[in-house]
Amino acid sequence: MVYAGSTRSLCQLEKRVHANGANPKNQVLMRLDLPAQAELLSVHDLGLHSDWRNNEAATRAIGDNWLAGGLSLGLWVPSFVEPEELNLLINPQVPTYASIVVAIERNPFVFDPRLFSGS
Repeated sequence: MVYAGSTRSLCQLEKRVHANGANPKNQVLMRLDLPAQAELLSVHDLGLHSDWRNNEAATRAIGDNWLAGGLSLGLWVPSFVEPEELNLLINPQVPTYASIVVAIERNPFVFDPRLFSGS
């Protein structure tokens, strides 16, 4: 599965949360251009419960079923870090996956050091 953020800022926030306090090095900012015919579903349409932040087993089951079923190229899910913003889960087993175009936007990508300095 490919995990992508819907905005550059959300991608940075997600990376920050998952970096365990480290300032990641050798990073690249990429944009994924999805094919026009790509089907994207919302996890809300698959039965996401209102208590999803407290029920990892239920959210994992929804994601596992979506992935195994090959229902769509992508699944929009709320970010745990910022629930009003969305991440996109991408299923590499769906045929339209091969049509995704990767565009390098910044190489190298350097995080604002204030994100990691504690100041």
